[in-house]
Amino acid sequence: MSDLFNHLLSIVHWFLDAALTVLEYMGLEGGYIHRFVSWLAMEADIYLAAMLAAVVLLAWTALVGALVGWTDRRVRARVQGRAGPRHVGAFGLLQCLADWLKLLLKRRNGMPTAVPAGASGAMVLAALALMPLGPWARLADPEWGLVVVTGLLALSPLPMAAMAPRGHRHGEMAEAVGTGVVLMLAAGSMMLIGGTARADGLVDLQAASGWGLLLSPLGFLLLLAVMVWESDRLARHRSTGTARETWPGPHRALGMYAITIRYFALGVLGTILFLGGWQGPWEDGAWWTLLKVFVLLAFTSMVAGSMPLGRPAERADHVRTRWLPLATLNLVVVATVMEVMA
Repeated sequence: MSDLFNHLLSIVHWFLDAALTVLEYMGLEGGYIHRFVSWLAMEADIYLAAMLAAVVLLAWTALVGALVGWTDRRVRARVQGRAGPRHVGAFGLLQCLADWLKLLLKRRNGMPTAVPAGASGAMVLAALALMPLGPWARLADPEWGLVVVTGLLALSPLPMAAMAPRGHRHGEMAEAVGTGVVLMLAAGSMMLIGGTARADGLVDLQAASGWGLLLSPLGFLLLLAVMVWESDRLARHRSTGTARETWPGPHRALGMYAITIRYFALGVLGTILFLGGWQGPWEDGAWWTLLKVFVLLAFTSMVAGSMPLGRPAERADHVRTRWLPLATLNLVVVATVMEVMA
């Protein structure tokens, strides 16, 4: 188990021990409640710690998602000569939270469509749980963690795309599938170079041989393209009438949350694969990961804001005819070079 999970487990044990002490002080030792709490402390502590970790991850991603949304809107506004969010909170920092709250309180009529948005968000949360931010800021880092993370992030847009309006569903699905394949091929090239799918291994490799953007520059370019497309997807979901019709009220709030935290998760994945992860000039730590992630988000939002907002069908066509062949070529070249060097 990771250091962070052990810390959460110790919090659970402390709380249960305190509850047992209170029950004994009240003279309820040996009662049903005392036996139940004792059973929780001995048999179910790991499950309670996992539930606590899920709650902490959900709360943390809500705050981070609001900051990511603010960064994207602010950078896009500067590039396009607009003011950007500025009314709720200092410099508009709380604007995204206010928008989400407004949508959550809005009534929704008709058939519920929140399940696909919730499924997309759950897949992204699972991916974030498998990506460490630093030497101790991790819930898990399994041997094939980055393969699972890449697959989850590649598949996460599909549930929402499947619920798009009938006239737009094909384009949304084609865009989601195409960009997901590009993401898997780009991440796969760096994992092939490192010979591992574990975050620690790739970060250590970059400490010894240089950042991944130097080892696989085309793979880094492909990941940047995926992040630019995600920024466009967030802006499209935030502003178009189609999004309002498909995801009104609280369901749209869930959709915005899912897309925003996926944008952040792509930044974390790109930082681990190509920017040295949590390593910095001095005292490695999670702050380096977060700093690199937000620099990456600001850059891709700037690039996306400088171009016209793409339509899903047009983007799917460009991905199929240009970016997928480029991503395939990159993986083939990397595999060939690795085989020759071996």
